[in-house]
Amino acid sequence: MDEIDGAILDELQRDGRMSMAELGTKLGVAPSTAFKRIEKLKKQGIIEKFTIAINPSYFEHSLVTFLTIRADPEEKEAVAAFLSDLYLISEVYETLEPCDFIAKARVQTITQLKMEILIPLSELAGVREIRPFITVKRYKEQF
Repeated sequence: MDEIDGAILDELQRDGRMSMAELGTKLGVAPSTAFKRIEKLKKQGIIEKFTIAINPSYFEHSLVTFLTIRADPEEKEAVAAFLSDLYLISEVYETLEPCDFIAKARVQTITQLKMEILIPLSELAGVREIRPFITVKRYKEQF
């Protein structure tokens, strides 16, 4: 990956619908070069998919919460699978200390967080600790 590939990734993260002509103009390369580079980045697995970013304030699930979870080592895979299957959780990461997982959830209310995530998760075998962090303001969110 070189500077042009990096610039392509930066531009596509800002606007994934940008035309090849516009992208080429911004980067100072031919549209066909931009297209070939994108295809190469896709083939290499650097670009996984093209998607959209939805403004969460237009939907009911606008309360963003991050959860840190500690789990017994022998139950980590089961905990990861459980978290991944919850529709309110959009991201799950395995981490190093001080916790085993970080998960991002979007809920309507704190009651929903408690009833649909915290209680079921706390009842799962191997879950030792759950700490929710409820956000109050978004400064940046980028995929």
